[in-house]
Amino acid sequence: MKMRVVFLALGSLLVLSSPAGSSEELVRLTLTESIKQALEGNLDIKIAESQLQKMEPQITQREASFKPNLSVELDPATLAGPLDSLNYEPQARLSASLLTKMGTTYRLTLEHDYSYSLSPEEDEGEDERINTSLSLTFTQKILPHPRVDASYLALEKSLVNLRQKTLALEEEKNRLRLKVTANFYDILKRQREIELKNLYLEQVGKDLLVVKDKVDNQSASELDLLNAQMQVANAEDAVFQSQDELSRSSREFKYLLGIDPEVKIEWVAESQYEPEPLDLNLEEAVREALANRGEIERQKLSIKQDELDLALTKSRISPSLNLSGGYSYTELEKGEYKASLIFQIPLTDGGAGRAEIEEASIGLKESYLNLEKIERDIGTEVENYFLDLQRRARKIELSRLSQNWYEKDLEIARTRFLGGSITKNELKEKEIDFKQAEISLLDALLDYETARSTFLKSLGRKL
Repeated sequence: MKMRVVFLALGSLLVLSSPAGSSEELVRLTLTESIKQALEGNLDIKIAESQLQKMEPQITQREASFKPNLSVELDPATLAGPLDSLNYEPQARLSASLLTKMGTTYRLTLEHDYSYSLSPEEDEGEDERINTSLSLTFTQKILPHPRVDASYLALEKSLVNLRQKTLALEEEKNRLRLKVTANFYDILKRQREIELKNLYLEQVGKDLLVVKDKVDNQSASELDLLNAQMQVANAEDAVFQSQDELSRSSREFKYLLGIDPEVKIEWVAESQYEPEPLDLNLEEAVREALANRGEIERQKLSIKQDELDLALTKSRISPSLNLSGGYSYTELEKGEYKASLIFQIPLTDGGAGRAEIEEASIGLKESYLNLEKIERDIGTEVENYFLDLQRRARKIELSRLSQNWYEKDLEIARTRFLGGSITKNELKEKEIDFKQAEISLLDALLDYETARSTFLKSLGRKL
């Protein structure tokens, strides 16, 4: 008979005292709630998010260079000159600048000067002068190619780096989801193991009582009693060890979730569970992984970053040709135009420039090779996870058949016990065997779910 596995709210609550002796509240967590709590409370994720946020103002500072900058300077109360005279010289200056992606720099300056002198000497009297000047200049980079300003290349590199960090954070969150899933199922399995070991402890405890009665009736030896006591001691030790391992796993899991380790937690399984098959073949899985995996996108961004490094190096080291022009106007000299070509040629640097370009070119080539390797490794990884998932699915079917067999065997044993053909201890052994088969099926189901989550992660899907 095919049996649908039903998970109940788990026992084995971890009762730990809270800090400062305050009253504790039991926290019940399902897998979904555990993942949500981990994404909100995990310290590593919080640190990574903080580092990502720290990059945003840095990029804003770089972007500011390519936005209009305007400043006003006022000097309204300036007194200068000898002590026996009054020289009042207020000034005002308005300046604006703009740097563009294509290497054009614009600068506008407007100055207004006012001068008033009052001398006590009768022959000099008063002197008043006003002067206004305006200047507009621009510089356009012509060579080398690409005709892009070095500051803009640095900005592009920062934006690429930000995107890389964002992708890395998303990958870290997905790894955290998978780790929470695996640890959650591991705790469920440990709790089921404790249930089974408690059943075995109960059985050997009853056997010990039987042996004691036989010793009292002189139908068993002291050695039989020692063997029975040793079995009870070993069973108790196995229970204690399992409980200790569960306690450690739970404490580590709370740390993973960012929960106070002293908080009492009840880990609650889903109400019902059946393995969900994937309607996907191996070729489709590999294609999906190559299209979605964050490592590939991050490596492509790394290639773009290396390309920017190469362009930046060439821009800094290669000969350059700039066109400069402008217009200036003063009240005294009126308007004046000016234009010039500025050609800069580095004569010798001992080969350092050529070496920098070569180093950047090799780095770019290496990035392309790394991309090829990542794509190959991802294909192999997806294939391994795909085959592992199929093995886990087959194990579920075998475990289900085994459970059905032990269930039928237990039904027969109960009928025989009612008929008096077997003892209560023999019936208890059948119950333990059936319980073991149930736990084996549960292990197979949880292993399949963990393998399924790992496989989905390898496809680049969000868990």
